[in-house]
Amino acid sequence: MADKIQTRKSLAKYKHIIWDWNGTLLDDVAECVATVNLLLERRGLPLLTIDRYRELVDFPVIDFYQRIGFDFSRESFNAVAQEYITLYIQALARCQLQPHARRLLDQLFDRGVTHSVLSAYQQQRLEEAIDYFQLRPYFIRLIGLNDYYARSKLANGRRWIDELAQPLGEVLFVGDTLHDFEVARGIGVNCVLLACGHQSRARLASCPAPILDSLDQLTGYLQLDYERAAGLHFG
Repeated sequence: MADKIQTRKSLAKYKHIIWDWNGTLLDDVAECVATVNLLLERRGLPLLTIDRYRELVDFPVIDFYQRIGFDFSRESFNAVAQEYITLYIQALARCQLQPHARRLLDQLFDRGVTHSVLSAYQQQRLEEAIDYFQLRPYFIRLIGLNDYYARSKLANGRRWIDELAQPLGEVLFVGDTLHDFEVARGIGVNCVLLACGHQSRARLASCPAPILDSLDQLTGYLQLDYERAAGLHFG
């Protein structure tokens, strides 16, 4: 049995995992919806259910705001973004990590897999959130945006993959949105998407990435991938 365990460890196909943060490692969907609804309520606009939010939210988020009724001819997107982030920061203390997140990071860390975070969250706030949950030791790099406008993170991803200098086949991107798949494809790495985050399984199914219901399923997915890559199957 010990030989099998050691063999499994040595067969790890992925040596580095790039994680999305919001919705992937952090379970913040309910608080995001509550925050958006506060903004909508202040403007007399229809509120969102979680299901409706997961069908509509997208990147860049300015498109999402316009889709749910914000009129940026009457107020600036910058002001709305600042209002949102002020409320969201207050809500962060009510968020939890996704179930199994810490245990999974522990398991992969013990296998020698390195980790980074590539997020559309603002850099300083990302670092503060990671520190709040005491996750900093797991990651060799935390990469956020330099503003609060949640635009594409593809450019940051390309810079990071060049700096990482890891063979592309040994890097996996784990996210929860179609944008995460687009970023993974843009930087040339494989991607797994979680259906427990900010976009519904039905929306995620429009791309060819494997879709998992929770982080707990990622361990089994990775083990099968290791075995397929080596042509081995353990009983």
